[in-house]
Amino acid sequence: MNEISPAEERQTALRWIPRQKDGESLCLHFTGGVRAARIEGDRWALEPVLVDGRPASTGFYSRRDLEVMERSLGLVAIAFQHAGWQGGSYYSNWVPIIPGQKNHMLGAADVWRNITSQIGRQRRGHRLRQLVSPSREDVAAILDDQEPDEKLAQFIALSLRGLDIGIEEISTFYHEQLVDLMADGKLNGERTSGTLDHMLYAHVHSFFLHAGAARDYLGSLIAFRLGEDANVDSLTLLCKKLRSRHIGSDSLLDVLFDQGLVAESKQKGMWVSAGWMKELSELRNLFTHRRPYGSLSCEHWGSAFSLSDTRQLYRYRRPFDIYAGDDILDLVVRQYRQIIQLFHLLANVSGFNTDIQVLTDEDIVDIREE
Repeated sequence: MNEISPAEERQTALRWIPRQKDGESLCLHFTGGVRAARIEGDRWALEPVLVDGRPASTGFYSRRDLEVMERSLGLVAIAFQHAGWQGGSYYSNWVPIIPGQKNHMLGAADVWRNITSQIGRQRRGHRLRQLVSPSREDVAAILDDQEPDEKLAQFIALSLRGLDIGIEEISTFYHEQLVDLMADGKLNGERTSGTLDHMLYAHVHSFFLHAGAARDYLGSLIAFRLGEDANVDSLTLLCKKLRSRHIGSDSLLDVLFDQGLVAESKQKGMWVSAGWMKELSELRNLFTHRRPYGSLSCEHWGSAFSLSDTRQLYRYRRPFDIYAGDDILDLVVRQYRQIIQLFHLLANVSGFNTDIQVLTDEDIVDIREE
């Protein structure tokens, strides 16, 4: 028998890593792990649906049909996810459903990113055009030399994008768990858990960290616009600086006043966060200072529950201890929708330019072929 050399043995174990052919998808995510995938035009398939004891994708539904289903089943539409593969590389664009808006093309993170781009373009344009044979370091130095308003708008945009990512991952976790429970026939409230649960815990924690960061960067931006010192780096410190004379002095602050998110406390004799902003702060403090989500035994398992008499539609539910009977994704989505609605409004009343930046010949500093 001929012996196989080490080189030949390595060759026989060689396997090319497959790359997906180019393609794309559009899904509408709902709470509970339910989602709809667009087939073409206004024809959507709902998934997962239990057919002959197995999870399936079934259609066709119109957007109107999905809206009726959403209301009748007590679900909430979270966001559109446009995903795809190009040259083997995966991309995902998360577009949240903003309450009160009909056009969902741009999310809150997008409009704040536009603000950053427009401020930066005005600030750095002439400096970049003055460069002669610039190095990457020269360009980077100008790009990073930001004024406080540009910097804080960018921080807000990044934090809001962090919220999008967290919600996307939690929603995906719910969908996968629901499909698995359907496939295993565990549809009578059986409690299940797995090693991927730690992914859920991490993304819930991340959501509230980013939510608190967006809140505090907003406080810093308002303080800057009011002429306060740079040490005001949170909404709490901004509230300590507020006086009655500040009412009507800034459009961002006026929104917080009008919506009851910042109010004067007669007991404390100072301004404090209020309304759902106070609830958000309490949840953020709970998960970042007192205990992480997943630390209680009741949070270690999830179950599938029927949504219809025909027992074809189900939702996944994961307990959250503090709110008796509440689901953690329902809780997170409730906060998420309030945050993105607020920050979308704030961007549009800020006085900043929220238009998508369009590059012109003047914006191209240098072209190099490598």
